[in-house]
Amino acid sequence: MQFNGDNAYSYIQDQLDIGFRIPGTQERVDCANYFISKFQEIDNNFIYHLHNFTTHLVDCQNVLFKLNEDKPNIIILGTHYDSRAKATKDPDITNRDSPVPGANDGASGSAVLLEIAKVLYNRRENLSCQIWFLFFDAEDQGKDNDYGLDGWDWCIGSREFASEIDNYYNSTKESFECMILLDMVGGDNLQFINEQYSTSSLLNELFAVGRQLGYNNQFSSNPETASIIDDHRAFLNIGISSADLIINFWDNPGWSYHHTIQDNINHISNISLDVTGKTVEQFIYNNYIKNPENSYQGNFPWIKDKNILSIDMLITIILIIIFICIIIELFIIIRDETVDNIELKK
Repeated sequence: MQFNGDNAYSYIQDQLDIGFRIPGTQERVDCANYFISKFQEIDNNFIYHLHNFTTHLVDCQNVLFKLNEDKPNIIILGTHYDSRAKATKDPDITNRDSPVPGANDGASGSAVLLEIAKVLYNRRENLSCQIWFLFFDAEDQGKDNDYGLDGWDWCIGSREFASEIDNYYNSTKESFECMILLDMVGGDNLQFINEQYSTSSLLNELFAVGRQLGYNNQFSSNPETASIIDDHRAFLNIGISSADLIINFWDNPGWSYHHTIQDNINHISNISLDVTGKTVEQFIYNNYIKNPENSYQGNFPWIKDKNILSIDMLITIILIIIFICIIIELFIIIRDETVDNIELKK
């Protein structure tokens, strides 16, 4: 495999040097242009499309790059590139109006896509699929600790793109096989969770590939389980099998910098980037490399979805059952007492 985590690390630094990539700012525009320049370094004629949309009177832009556009079966690799406008979870309350650098939350997934695009371009003639590299704007401005950019929701860019996806492919000749989302994939102490909205057969295969490569800590056999509102849901909603490679960002002593000013280059790991990139690269090779000796048997087509209940959901269900049992028991007690009173009156 050719993915290089050191290269991805440098792409994160490039994005941080541009500045805070907040929707509606010049830095956001500069970052989109940076992606275009990096793809044009791969091939000056690399096909790309700008998906422009407006939300809350702010001009936003998703950026789509296509590899092997002549192939009818499409794989989407996605990430968001906007950085959060305010560090609403910073432990120092005086920092909560400051913007988040977004080294992991945004820049890391974008950096992995840049590097894997370069790697896969060099093997494009051996790949039996079309690949989309899709960068979302306006993902990270939703409500958090009573803050949201003028009432913005999460994942606006992906929803806007999914609603207009028919403009970017020919449904009579092309079809989507899966979407893989990368979110917060470059931080220290990388451990992916079992994300419950994801198509389980697809996410399970990514975990299996990672473990086969020796990344047993990052792709645990007993991962934490949670359901995350993220960019993959827009694609699930239009019938595309999708998986979210994401960490525990809400209660994680190994990476505790989510939506704080400490989400900077100091808490990025070349190893985490390498693990993520090589796992996705190997997944593509396993399923789409043209090689008669390739006898790989994965979970394709990724349509089976048998997610397990999250711990929180399981606890909630148990509490509801206990509550119902208590109500039934009280009803029986009250009924029996009523019957006894009636019999006494007689």
